[in-house]
Amino acid sequence: MIQQESGTALSIQDLPSIVLRLFERSPQPLVPGIQGPLGLFVRYLRRKPGRGLAVVYSTGTLNAPRGTRSSPPERWVSLTLGEAALSGTQICFTASQAQQAALEVQPPGILLVLDLGLSVQVFPADQGLPALAASCTTARGGPLFSALEAAARLQLGDPAWSLASAKAEPVRYKPSSRCVLRYTLLLEGALTEGTLQRRLTLFGKVSGHPEQACALQAKMQQLYTEQAEAGQPILPRPLGAVETLGLTLHEAVGSPEGTETETLRTGLRVLQPRFEGGGGGEILDVVIPGGELRMTANALARVHTSAVRPEGPPRTGAREAKRARERAALIAAHNPSQEDAAQGLAEQLVTRLEALQPDAYRPAHGGFKASQLLFQGQRVFVVDFDGFCLADPALDVGYFLAYLRPSGLWYHRLGMRRWFENAAASFVNAYRQALSERGIDEATTDGILQRTCLYEAAFLFKIATRRVSRLNSPRPGELSAMLTEIASCLSDEARKGCRYAD
Repeated sequence: MIQQESGTALSIQDLPSIVLRLFERSPQPLVPGIQGPLGLFVRYLRRKPGRGLAVVYSTGTLNAPRGTRSSPPERWVSLTLGEAALSGTQICFTASQAQQAALEVQPPGILLVLDLGLSVQVFPADQGLPALAASCTTARGGPLFSALEAAARLQLGDPAWSLASAKAEPVRYKPSSRCVLRYTLLLEGALTEGTLQRRLTLFGKVSGHPEQACALQAKMQQLYTEQAEAGQPILPRPLGAVETLGLTLHEAVGSPEGTETETLRTGLRVLQPRFEGGGGGEILDVVIPGGELRMTANALARVHTSAVRPEGPPRTGAREAKRARERAALIAAHNPSQEDAAQGLAEQLVTRLEALQPDAYRPAHGGFKASQLLFQGQRVFVVDFDGFCLADPALDVGYFLAYLRPSGLWYHRLGMRRWFENAAASFVNAYRQALSERGIDEATTDGILQRTCLYEAAFLFKIATRRVSRLNSPRPGELSAMLTEIASCLSDEARKGCRYAD
C-alpha cells in the first residue's frame, strides 16, 4: 500500500491504496479468503481520452511471491474512474477527499463514490454489463442452462444429448465493455446399458449493448450459412443467443472433445518474423508464412464479396479521417517535441481520406488483424466480427498491413523490414488473386490497393497511441519510427499504387 498525505496529489499508481481504504469502509467483506494483508496486482489497464480509466486487479496476499499472485475470477477487482476525475496520469482528488467522500454500497460487490466518479466492483459485478453475473451462473433451471443445452445439441446435431453440468470461465474481460466466457459442458446421452458422457467447449460474449449484439449474431448466422454453402466456413458457427442477457454463443474452433490432431495456432503466433541464421549471427534468409497469408487473404476476399449486408451507414474515409486527427492530437499533447510532425502528417492524411470515393462499400470485418485469426491445419477462422460494417475494402487491407508490422521494425532490428515487405507482398498478391477468382475486375482491385496506403497510415496512428492509452513511457525513438512509416504511406510513390505488389 502506498501511503499518501491528505493533501498530496495522487497518480494512477496510488489507486490500490484508495481501493483498500474503500474496502475497509465497506460493511461487508468483498474479497474473502485472503490470508494476510490484501494486495492488488494489475491484470489489465485502459486509459482512453474521453472514456476515463479502467483497471482490473488480481487479489492476493500482499508481498506474496510474484508467481503466486494469480487469483480466480471471483477475486478480480475492477476499478473505473470517470474522465472528469483525471488529468493525464494524475487524479483530480486527494487521498483525504477519497476517504471522506460518501460511499454507496450496492450488493453484491459494488462500491460507488459518486462525487468522485469512482466505482469498484468485484467480478462478476459490473454496472456496465448488468447481465455478466447471470451469464456466469450456470445453475440448472436458469435461462443460461437451457440455452447452453440447446447450443450443444445444435453443434452436435443430436437433440438426445442432455446437459449435466456447466462451468463458466472468463477469457477476456474489459470492464463495462464486454467479456468473453468459455463454457465447459458435461453432456450425457442415454444408452441401452448405462449413460454416455462427453465434454464440449463453447464460447459466449457478453456485450454492453445487448440489442446490437443479438442483431450482429443474426448477421453472423447469415454469413456462416453463406460461407458453409460455398465451402468451408471462415468463422466459428454461431449457436444462438440469450436475448434477455445480451449473450451470444458460438462454437469453439476444434473438435468437440478436443481430440483434433492438428494443433490450433493463433494468428499472433503464426504471423511473426522468423529467420534463417548463419553461424556468425547473420541473417541468411527470412521465413515467410506464405500458406497462412494466402489463407488469410482468401478469407478476407470472401468477406468482401459476401452478399450479407451489415446494418448501419458505411464506415467512410471521412470517419477515419476524424479519428486520425484525434489520435494525432493525443500524440502531440503527450510528445511536444514531435507535435509538428504528427500534426502535419495527420492533416495530409485527413485531406486525402476525406476525398476518397470508393466504387462501392462492401461487407468488411472492421478490425482485421492477426489477433483475430485462428489457424488449424489448412484452414483459417476469422473471429470477433464486432466491427462488421459496410466499408471500403481498403480499410480491412490497410488494417491488416498496419498491424502486420513487427514491433522490431520500430527499433530498426536486423531483418524486420525485409520480413515485413515480403510478407506484405505475399498477402497483397494472394488477395488480388482471390478477388479475381470471385469476379472482381482488375481496375476495381487496383483502386482498393491504391487506397490501402491511406488506411495503413490511419491505423499506424492508432498503433502509435497505444503507449498513451497504456500509460507507458513516451519512447520518442519508437514514435519517430512510426511517424516515418506514416510518411512513407503518404508518399507520392505509395499513392500511385500498392507498394507491396509484384
